[in-house]
Amino acid sequence: MSARATPKLHPLARLIATGLFLGYSPVAPGTAGALGCAVLAWYVLPGGALSWQVVALTLLSALAFMAVAVSVSTEAERVLGHDSSRIVVDEFAGLLVAVLFLPKSPFVYAAAFVLFRLADILKPFPARRAESLPGGVGIVADDVVAGVYANALVRIMIAAGGW
Repeated sequence: MSARATPKLHPLARLIATGLFLGYSPVAPGTAGALGCAVLAWYVLPGGALSWQVVALTLLSALAFMAVAVSVSTEAERVLGHDSSRIVVDEFAGLLVAVLFLPKSPFVYAAAFVLFRLADILKPFPARRAESLPGGVGIVADDVVAGVYANALVRIMIAAGGW
């Protein structure tokens, strides 16, 4: 009789999938992951006036990160379970989109964070539909849609209020 091997997740894949282990937070792991990404984005994303080269490199980097997020989420789902709350790399991808090319202001980042979490929870069209896509694509896609909503709303708020 042969025992079926328990699937293992490579340590680097676990680190990425759980958002630097923020997915193990006992309370609101998705919110912890998004908050961790907001702090990381503050230090990593460029600010101020950007050349077209910086914009292009930032966009390519964000797309590459999303591809990694999809791949790692697909792998992590096999081990941790379908859309496990421990998988928060999708929150990282969504929050990254939520703050992409916004002014670096604590108020702006806080607004983007709150609006992203609301959109991620409420799943406005087409986020809910995106969530039903298979594997890591579905795990990440709904958060990216929520990030687009948050980014757009913050831009509207900036334009309307001048902050």
